[in-house]
Amino acid sequence: IQIISQELIFCSRVRKEIKAVYNILIVEDEKGTSGPVKEALELYGYKADIAEDGEAGLEMFKESTYDLVLLDLKMPKMTGEEVLKEIRQRYTYVYVIIYTNYKDFDEIKGLTNLGIDGYINKGPSAELQELIDKIREKLEPLDEEGVKKLFEGIEEIPVD
Repeated sequence: IQIISQELIFCSRVRKEIKAVYNILIVEDEKGTSGPVKEALELYGYKADIAEDGEAGLEMFKESTYDLVLLDLKMPKMTGEEVLKEIRQRYTYVYVIIYTNYKDFDEIKGLTNLGIDGYINKGPSAELQELIDKIREKLEPLDEEGVKKLFEGIEEIPVD
């Protein structure tokens, strides 16, 4: 356990030292929303691209790889649900967080069954910090302090 803990801490430090960058795709048709979100993500060291509709978002996967997608539901050309289905068929490794004003509980429940990794309301009460925290929770679940807490209180297992 001690060795595993030390290795995880080492990996966390290496990632910080080499400035590992996570790529995030914002699929959002409202520039007044996507612009500030992109700026905030970049302040936290993430690389962020914007697609103004679902078709453009899927096209961008041909040019880049993404670790996480922030996905609006109501957009021109393709709905967020259609985009989500395509992402889940082609790019199963990508986290998808729904970021929308739309609050139909049954639809959100259905999207959960399709494999969303989170939901954030972008309405008037939306907090940008809550969005950043949700993204960090997905992309960086264990920093050095988290690794220490994970192994805190676990006793060494004797090896014969």
